[in-house]
Amino acid sequence: MGVLAPLGRLLFSAIFITSGLNHFIQLDALTAYAQSSGIPEPRWAVLLSGVALVLGGLSVLLGVLARLGAAAIAIFLLSAAFMVHRFWLIADPVQAQDQLIHFMKNLSMAGGALFIVYFGSGPFSLRRGGRKEGLLGGGRLGTPLRP
Repeated sequence: MGVLAPLGRLLFSAIFITSGLNHFIQLDALTAYAQSSGIPEPRWAVLLSGVALVLGGLSVLLGVLARLGAAAIAIFLLSAAFMVHRFWLIADPVQAQDQLIHFMKNLSMAGGALFIVYFGSGPFSLRRGGRKEGLLGGGRLGTPLRP
């Protein structure tokens, strides 16, 4: 059953690593989209979010500073949900429904990221055994963020 943790980390992180890389490959298109959504400094926002997604995804995948990486992913997802996918401002019901789906998807994935923040990376991580990760705990599965 221990194989479920690395498999879950792989499946969870794949979308963030590929999406983060896409932030650099499609920089101009995503900058235009961010600008149309009213994001301040859209080019920098796309670049910084791309870095956060790639590094966050890799940290979760490898189990190295997974709680920190998952926190970065959760912050991105919640920010994108409320700043980009504002379905409540869209008059066209089809477009509003599309944005609602993206909004709810981001909230759902942020919830998954927060589970990783709370419980850590689990078995088969590249983190050093027994080493504490500062305020973010030891990273062992089932070791919640409590003193």
